[in-house]
Amino acid sequence: MGCLFDTPPQPPHSTEKKWDVGWGPVSACNMNCQFCYSKKARANCSSDLTLKEWLQFIDSNHELIHSINYGTGENAISDDWFSLIYHIRKSYPDIRQSLTSNGYVSQKVKKNKRLMEYFVDSIDEVDISLDFCTPERHNELRGQPHAFAWAMEALSLCHAANKPLTLCFIGSAINTSEENLTGLFEIAHRYNALVRMNIFRPMDMSDLKLRRFIIGFEEVCNILAFVNDKYQILSLSDPYFSALFSGPSKNDPSGISSLRILSNGNITPSTYLISDSFTLGNIRQQGILHELESSEQRKEIVNDKLPAECQGCVLAGKCKGGVLDRRFLWYGSSTRKDPYCPRRFDSLNQLPAPLSFSRRKFTSVHDGYLPTMFFSFDKDQL
Repeated sequence: MGCLFDTPPQPPHSTEKKWDVGWGPVSACNMNCQFCYSKKARANCSSDLTLKEWLQFIDSNHELIHSINYGTGENAISDDWFSLIYHIRKSYPDIRQSLTSNGYVSQKVKKNKRLMEYFVDSIDEVDISLDFCTPERHNELRGQPHAFAWAMEALSLCHAANKPLTLCFIGSAINTSEENLTGLFEIAHRYNALVRMNIFRPMDMSDLKLRRFIIGFEEVCNILAFVNDKYQILSLSDPYFSALFSGPSKNDPSGISSLRILSNGNITPSTYLISDSFTLGNIRQQGILHELESSEQRKEIVNDKLPAECQGCVLAGKCKGGVLDRRFLWYGSSTRKDPYCPRRFDSLNQLPAPLSFSRRKFTSVHDGYLPTMFFSFDKDQL
C-alpha cells in the first residue's frame, strides 16, 4: 500500500532529546463519562485543528518525537485521524504510536477495509478503557449503552491482530472492590492483555460530583497489596508509590520528557494539567518542540525544588515530593507535597512492607509517559 502523502525532505539527525507525546487531535467523544478529566478542556477548545495542520506539525518536529499516544477524545471517530497515523508510520516509522480507546475503534474499522489496514499497519499498541467487569455498571459510568460491548469487541479485534494490549481502568472509590478487580483481571487474561490503573484525579476539587471518585491512601495501598498477592506488579510509574513500596526509582516525566497536546494544538506539561494556565505553546508555532527545552514557563511549572515539608523525609530522595499533577490539582501549587503522602510516615520503620516487582522487561508507551501503574494476570504471562 502506498503512502497517502509525499514524504518531506529529512532534516539532519537531531541530538536534542525526544519527547513522549500524548495527543488528542480529536475532541469529539461518543461517551459521557461521569469522571471525565478532559470534558471541560475539550468543550473550551474553539475548534480542532485540521489534518493539514497535524501533518505540518509532524513533518516539522518528527525528529524530536519518540512516541505518541492518542487519547483524550475518541480519535477513531475521525477518518482524518487514520490518515494521520498512516502518514506517520510510512514517513517516520521510528515513532512508536499507541491508541487509548473506549472501544469504538472496533466499530469504525470492522466494516472499512482501508481504515482497518491503516489501523493495523500504524498502531503499535492499544489500551482499551474498561472500568467495570459487568456491562450494566460500565455502561452507566460511561453514559453509553454500548460501552461494554465496544470495549470487548475492541479487545477481541486487537488480540486477533496480535496487537500488544492493555486493559486500562480508573482507580476510584466506586470500582476498586476486589470482586471488580478480579473480574477485570480475568477479562484481561482472556485477551493476553496487561492491566493498567490510573488513580483518579479531580480536575475541580470544588466539584462534589467529582470528589466522590477520589480514592484514599489506604485504599490505594489495599489495591496494591491485593494485586501483589493475587497477580503481578510490573511497574509503578508513579514516583511516590514506587518510592513508598521500595520499587525501582521512578521520575515524574510530566513536562520533562512527556507532553500533552490538545485538539486545538495547545501544548501542556501533563495529561491532567490542561487548563489555559499550563499552556506552553501551540503546535502551529514553527519549531515549537525545539523551543520547549529552554522555555522559562515550562521550567517554572516543572522544577525540581523539594517542597519544604519534605525536608528530612526518608523518601524525599526517591519520590521528590510526589506527582506534579496531583500537587497542582489538589493544592494549586507544586510547593506542597503529594496528597497521598501520609504525615504519619516519619521513619523508615513505619513504612508499608515492600511489594514484589517483576524483573521481566516489557515495553509500553505509557510506562514512561505519565504516572500510572502496570500489572499482569500472572507471573508467567508474556
